[in-house]
Amino acid sequence: MSDSIPRDRPLFNRDFNLVTLFIFIFFFNYHAFILLPLRIEELGGSESIIGFIMGAASMATILTTPSVGILIDKWGRKPFLIAGGILISLATIPFAFLDKIDFLFPLLRVFHGAALSLSFVAAGTLIADVSSPGKRSRAIGIFGMFSVMNFALAPYIGKLIVDAYGFDDFFIFCSLLGIPAFLAAIWIREPHVSRNGESKGGSFFDALRRRGVMAAAFALVVAGTGFVPAITFVPIFAGRIGIGAFELFFITYTLVILAVRIFFGWLPDKYGKKKVSIPALFLFSASIIGLGFVTDSLTLVIAGIFFGAGHGLFYPAIYALVIDLTPDEDRGKAVSICSVAFTLGGMLGVFAYGVAAELEGFRAMFAIAGAVCTAGFLVFALYGKESRKSPTKA
Repeated sequence: MSDSIPRDRPLFNRDFNLVTLFIFIFFFNYHAFILLPLRIEELGGSESIIGFIMGAASMATILTTPSVGILIDKWGRKPFLIAGGILISLATIPFAFLDKIDFLFPLLRVFHGAALSLSFVAAGTLIADVSSPGKRSRAIGIFGMFSVMNFALAPYIGKLIVDAYGFDDFFIFCSLLGIPAFLAAIWIREPHVSRNGESKGGSFFDALRRRGVMAAAFALVVAGTGFVPAITFVPIFAGRIGIGAFELFFITYTLVILAVRIFFGWLPDKYGKKKVSIPALFLFSASIIGLGFVTDSLTLVIAGIFFGAGHGLFYPAIYALVIDLTPDEDRGKAVSICSVAFTLGGMLGVFAYGVAAELEGFRAMFAIAGAVCTAGFLVFALYGKESRKSPTKA
């Protein structure tokens, strides 16, 4: 049942907290699969095979997200949130019984990608629904923190489980996380979104063609081409150059994102989302290039600092920018545009750079990825539009 929610709500309201708890649990499962390349390599898979299997999830997300964005605007957010949580748990169990690389690996990753589309678009739209417009960048940033935390927690805890009990028990543990996620989801009150009789809402592509949205989506595509290959290949790259504790990168990245969003998350709402995101985007590019120069644990940590600082600020800023540029009745489509754009970039990047790493090595791969990001972000800096909604004074 949908409830009428006051326009000016506290940042940490009941429904914000429940949606955030759900997405925290969901992303523990999803980001635990950062360890999957190690399992694939253990079973004899090459870099290009790893890229194909990991990219299969992104492909599924891209194909399903536009429809999900349209459907949640029509039928509501909560059913899709719950459906995604159930699907990722069911698609995780079979990994415990696979001892060779076959078609089931990419197929199950396709289900993971579909689950991400269902739950993330629904959760991201709910966060926008239950947050006041003047607090939206902060709300999205804090909401995102609880998914980002699992870039550190999930591989770290997962690695402990794998080392102690093996991959089979690790996958079973991840699948069981669906139970507390479901309990959190059923208590969420979905707010009523007023349509004011102005518009019945358009298609996904109508929303994409709105002034400024295309340029912001392009920036997210470019960011995805650097982000997903980095998190996919850092564990293997670190091992190849003799750094056993690859999780240092993810822990550092996570801690920096938390700090950035807690202490500086208000900047886009006050000074403008495009204005704040541009330097963060170029800092992110520098971090990708920097990964190619990593030689030891210290330089890996430094790369993680820049990676977290850049991503921690630009992603919620651009995400909120797209929502601000889109009417309320198309909010689900706005969130789906962000998800499709970032995921499309990730899929293209992990496919292409998996082959590049196999042919030229990881250092060359990171240099190319960082250069592509730099060029793409320059286009956004030149042609991107600021939100028509004025930044807040507080």
